[in-house]
Amino acid sequence: MSRSVPLRAGREVEVRGLAGRVQMLKDCAVIAEHPRGTDMLILRNEAHYEGEVTSRVRAPMPLGRMGRRLQEIAAAKVQHRSLDLYARLAEVAR
Repeated sequence: MSRSVPLRAGREVEVRGLAGRVQMLKDCAVIAEHPRGTDMLILRNEAHYEGEVTSRVRAPMPLGRMGRRLQEIAAAKVQHRSLDLYARLAEVAR
């Protein structure tokens, strides 16, 4: 499982696995927290990718149209998706 860490953290962080959540700490302060036991393989917080880029820390590439659309679909409950949604997604992919 992969979890995002704020860009401002720099190079090294401490990761603590707690009951129900995972914390990321920098200099003994909690800088990020994610839930445990979810069905998600990747837990990503877009706010983590804001910050100062240095020679040692690079920001990841921003999501494109397809990535943003996939995030919207993943956030929606399955029963709320219509065939029109998939048709629009196919149009974005062209």
